[in-house]
Amino acid sequence: MALVFRALLVLGLATLLHAGRRGQTISVKLGRGTGLRGRTVRLHLDPSVQTQISSTTNSDIADMSLTPWTYRESCEPARLPQQISHAQCLTSGCLSLQGGAEDAALEAQPIYYQALVLHRVQRLSERGGRKLRRSYSFRLKTERIPVGCTCVRPSVVLQQ
Repeated sequence: MALVFRALLVLGLATLLHAGRRGQTISVKLGRGTGLRGRTVRLHLDPSVQTQISSTTNSDIADMSLTPWTYRESCEPARLPQQISHAQCLTSGCLSLQGGAEDAALEAQPIYYQALVLHRVQRLSERGGRKLRRSYSFRLKTERIPVGCTCVRPSVVLQQ
């Protein structure tokens, strides 16, 4: 049952941007594996959260870090949320504390966050023999999203 509520919570958060265009309420039909197959649940979404999720600002932390990074936008129309910001390391090494020159003894590596996203899948079904009816289902998937960069020691593999 906890899995059902977690999936509903993620669904509500992920569809916030999409639902904001149509109103503040969306209906979700539960599928297999939930124990409540075929039941429809209405989610009421708070519009004040939309600006917090969709706004991406340049972080002071990214600029002050010894491994500075920038963000690039990834946009997929069939994914909810459609836009996700990915961190991209600006250096291969780390900046030194004295003078800010790049130190090749350390490596800049991305920090990943595993996020749940929804992918919209279109299904065509015949209704009445001729007319095609479009319907959509959502598949819950995980994506590894780089959210920042950090300094690490290079991994060294000894050859024997």
